[in-house]
Amino acid sequence: MSNKEGVMAAIMAAIDQLGEEEAIALVAMPLPSPRPGLSPWRYQGLNEMMSMRILWQLRVGRGAGSPKKG
Repeated sequence: MSNKEGVMAAIMAAIDQLGEEEAIALVAMPLPSPRPGLSPWRYQGLNEMMSMRILWQLRVGRGAGSPKKG
């Protein structure tokens, strides 16, 4: 029985050592930099660019493939 107790003690010591190393690594790990917040100006600019792109695509598509009315 003492052999099993020695093995159990070795396993418990290894688990404790692993827990201590993880705690040290977690403290030493730098925190990620915070992401900038949502800017309404950014999304307004993207919306404006996309609306102009869609308008341009509609004009090009209408002129190239559709028959002319007249």
